[in-house]
Amino acid sequence: MRNLPALLLLGLAGLAAGCATPLSTMQTAKTLSPGQVQVTGSMGVFVPVGTLASVVDVGIDQGLEAKRAIEEDRPYNLTEEDQQRLLTAGLALAVAPPGVNPELMVRVGLLDGFDVGGRYNGNALRFDGKVRLAHGGPGPRRSYDLALGLGVSKYLFSGAVMDVLEVVQLGDFSRTDVEVPLYLSAEYGDVFKLYGAPKYVFSHTRLDAQLVDFSQQGKPVTGFDASLPSVVNSHFVGSTVGFAVGYKYVHFYAELTGGYVFCNPHVFGQKRDLGGMTFLPSVGLGFRAPERRPAASVNPAAPGTVAPPSI
Repeated sequence: MRNLPALLLLGLAGLAAGCATPLSTMQTAKTLSPGQVQVTGSMGVFVPVGTLASVVDVGIDQGLEAKRAIEEDRPYNLTEEDQQRLLTAGLALAVAPPGVNPELMVRVGLLDGFDVGGRYNGNALRFDGKVRLAHGGPGPRRSYDLALGLGVSKYLFSGAVMDVLEVVQLGDFSRTDVEVPLYLSAEYGDVFKLYGAPKYVFSHTRLDAQLVDFSQQGKPVTGFDASLPSVVNSHFVGSTVGFAVGYKYVHFYAELTGGYVFCNPHVFGQKRDLGGMTFLPSVGLGFRAPERRPAASVNPAAPGTVAPPSI
């Protein structure tokens, strides 16, 4: 039987993959022209505000309770409810800790009004497509666009924590994200772009079957219910707002993504709320190749040209 600390570490590794979701956008609603390429490097900071607030609230409550126990000269004991609150707060912080999230994205236009892209952030590969729904504007130097996207991400389960899985030969983990964003943007010449993207993300994670079996066998030995779910689902509902400034082919992007993560797995004997309000401020630098324009055809009847002789 594996010891409980190692089991908890493996469980948190799987749950972290189930509740943490890449959320940045780094693109406008305007699709790339056929053959046009854009490369964007970005850096975001994941801030789980709801989780941090829960941890602070629990800490304040327990600090006040300990102070009262000292003043009243009585032992300080955690009730069962307090223990569960502390455990839930600790789990929520462990599975979605604050951190820096670097990304690299490459996009290419395939058809008029349709482009595709790939993104790598160190933990996941994401592929998506974007189709133009509407385009307009008062002139060639100003445009407004609306587009609908669909993205699929595959988690790679890499990093220091996930290396433990390789040591104990438990690697049958899988996670897939499905993202549906609606892009809106306004572009003013080659200099300034303003964009937003309401989005919904569904995440489905399947934990290793051996790990789940081991977790269910831990209580008779340790006296602690360390059972883990076989599947963890989470939902993100939120939006991105941002802008880009630059000239022609190089632009600096700055955006803020915010929303709510719903993640309520049955962990360690109880259904626990591991979600909450989440924010991800991001900045990036995008390089866009010039548009590929078709060669202009010569009109034989145009002024200044010689028309072919008639027969």
